Amino acid sequence: MGLLILSSILWGSSFVSIKIGLEYLDPYNFAFLRLASAASILLAIQVARRRFRFGVLKQGSAWLLGLLNCVGFLLQYLGLLFTTAAKTALLVDLNVVIIAILSWRFFQESFGRQKQLGVLLGVLGAVMITTNGDLSSVLTTGQLFGDVLVFSSGMVWALFVVLHKRVFMKKDQDVIELSTVVMIATTLLLFPIAVILGSLPSSNIPIQGWVIVAYSAVACTVLPYAMWVAALKAVTATVAAVVGMLEIVAAMILSSIFLGEAYNTVTLVGALLVLIALFAVAS
Repeated sequence: MGLLILSSILWGSSFVSIKIGLEYLDPYNFAFLRLASAASILLAIQVARRRFRFGVLKQGSAWLLGLLNCVGFLLQYLGLLFTTAAKTALLVDLNVVIIAILSWRFFQESFGRQKQLGVLLGVLGAVMITTNGDLSSVLTTGQLFGDVLVFSSGMVWALFVVLHKRVFMKKDQDVIELSTVVMIATTLLLFPIAVILGSLPSSNIPIQGWVIVAYSAVACTVLPYAMWVAALKAVTATVAAVVGMLEIVAAMILSSIFLGEAYNTVTLVGALLVLIALFAVAS
């Protein structure tokens, strides 16, 4: 349980680290460098363990997962240029609600009244979070655009999770090996985007930027994922999903401390509705 809690806190810190890192890097470079670093670490670990088969790079499903992952990261990084870290955590994690719907559709998982209520509460909470109770203010500041981008990234990752589950169910494959391949595919797909839209060939990244890249790659990607996989051996998927909600709490606390983000009553009520919704669909 301790590993699960720590992984959620680290994942929650990722939203804050991205927001800070965007002061030093453009979103395309940042996304590429984070994923490239994480992919290199995972590949080195797998090669050292002699558990990696380069033939798995030929799997079309791995590249489709990589494409979804690539789009998800780009939407999140671009969205964080306009909206807050705390809102991003709340809106991205709403993908749990979409995953519940997709799992009901593709895996015939139960979708009773509790989950239906969770969906409704999640939608209501999302509206309250994105508007802060004042739609006109959001429209003039451009924050709504960022909210839509990060919410869309959550939707893309919902598709990613469902497809990942289908691939893992159909193939006799190690989950860490599959994740390594997907990370490599994501990195390769991000590379031309970073070159064309970013400033990758001639980027002058300050030391603060490299520190954030290293932190996001190790502390927000590789370590929490390893902890999460290890924790799943001792707890159920439901417990993991519920404890994962700490990611939102961590993001809100850390964004308040390091970014000075403040929340009005409407936003806090919306956050509470989202947490209830996530608990409803995960239970």
